[in-house]
Amino acid sequence: MNLVVPLPPPSERHEPMVSCRSNSQMALFGPIPPRTPGRSDAQVPIDAGLGDCRYARVPYVYFYCEGAADDVAFGLLDIEISVQRRASNQYVIEAYAIGDGYHSGRGSSAGSALQIELLSQAGVVTTSAWSYPDVLSGHMDPLTLAHPIELSDDQFKSLHAVRLPSVTAEVTICL
Repeated sequence: MNLVVPLPPPSERHEPMVSCRSNSQMALFGPIPPRTPGRSDAQVPIDAGLGDCRYARVPYVYFYCEGAADDVAFGLLDIEISVQRRASNQYVIEAYAIGDGYHSGRGSSAGSALQIELLSQAGVVTTSAWSYPDVLSGHMDPLTLAHPIELSDDQFKSLHAVRLPSVTAEVTICL
């Protein structure tokens, strides 16, 4: 005799939430990489011909379960960030990343957006928050951001690096 116990409807299922934290990452601004056959093209800015640009690439940001420094929950890979002048004192920040959801869960920025700090030699010039879409288990999906930011022309000229400070995130375990 086989007993089949039906699952409760999705609205009644309890999926545990786990808090995660990323490590801080940093990269220097440089020129947009040239097109070459053996490497993927830069994904940001969407159109380099629209104005002067600062470009940086952070290799990865992984989110580790709280209290377990070796337990990776999900990550963002090949994070490209650009700041582009579109007109005098009009700037756009763009970001592109691959969401790396290789564990049994769904990573979310719902608890805290990824912070993108634009730096000059004097310190933080401005910060943008990126509430990236959910990173799904078993997926490697592209994630994008594009929005205007407040900068003066002098601040833009002074930009030399980007930092992604440590932030929290949530993972919903879906076993």
